[in-house]
Order: sequence, then structure tokens, then C-alpha cells
Amino acid sequence: MDKSLLSAKFKKDYIAYLAIGIFFFILTAELIVAVWLPVHLRSENVWALQVARQDMIDMFDTLRSGFGRISKTSQLEGEANIAVKCLDSMAIYLRTYQAVLNAGQIAEIRSNLDDFQAILYRLQKENPYGRQEKIDPSGFLKRLSAEGMKPVSLPGSDK
Repeated sequence: MDKSLLSAKFKKDYIAYLAIGIFFFILTAELIVAVWLPVHLRSENVWALQVARQDMIDMFDTLRSGFGRISKTSQLEGEANIAVKCLDSMAIYLRTYQAVLNAGQIAEIRSNLDDFQAILYRLQKENPYGRQEKIDPSGFLKRLSAEGMKPVSLPGSDK
């Protein structure tokens, strides 16, 4: 049997060259995507971590300045001072370790900052944590005097 009958004779024309070019183009594009996609996704995760870190720092700064603007009534000022002291301690920690915080730690700190945000909103409405009760000692003193109680002198005072 003649081998020339078993194979087709191809002409080397522009269609064949185009098919070979498209094949190599697709192969090269697949290799580029196979290498580029994991690198791109890894960089997206890095950027997401940086964005979360920056959002945390921005919220932290907003809270610190917000607590500084709380009206200076006695109970509100005390609560704001406690929150500012906590935020100052967190500031020292963040200044030292912000570059090495992972996503879980950033989420935990962000959760704490959300709690501080709720406290700030409450204080901005001038709504203290507890009620400040006024004690009227007159009823107690009347009851003591009615029962005949005498004032107690301090030990060591000879009057």
C-alpha cells in the first residue's frame, strides 16, 4: 500500500500559520493566567488586610477625638475619662504591634472599638451609664435622734 494515500497533503498557507499562532497564543495566555492569578489573589489578600488595618486605625482616632469632646458634666466626664484611659492603653499597643497584627486580631480589636463606639454614642446623648441618686440624710438623722442615739466621739479625743 502506498503511504501517500494514507496521509493528506497540507499546503503551508496562511490558515495553517494562523492556527499554529492561535494555538501558541492560547497556550501562552493560559500559562500567564495560571501564574498571575495566584499572585494577584495573594496581593488582594494583602491589600484587604491593609485596608482593614487602616479602617481600624481611622476608627480608633475618631473615637479618641470623640471622647475628648464629651460635655464635662461630672458623671459623663468620669465615664469619658475611663474610656480615654482604655483607648490610650490600646494606642500604646497599636503603635507597637500594628504592623504585625493578623486579620483575626484586627477583627477582635475592631469589635472592641465597636463597643467603644456604642459608649461614645450613649455619652454624646448625655445618657450616663447609671443614674446618679441624691441621698437625703435628713430622714435618717431624724430617725437616729428619735431613737435617742448620741453622737459617737472619736477615740483619743478628750473633750
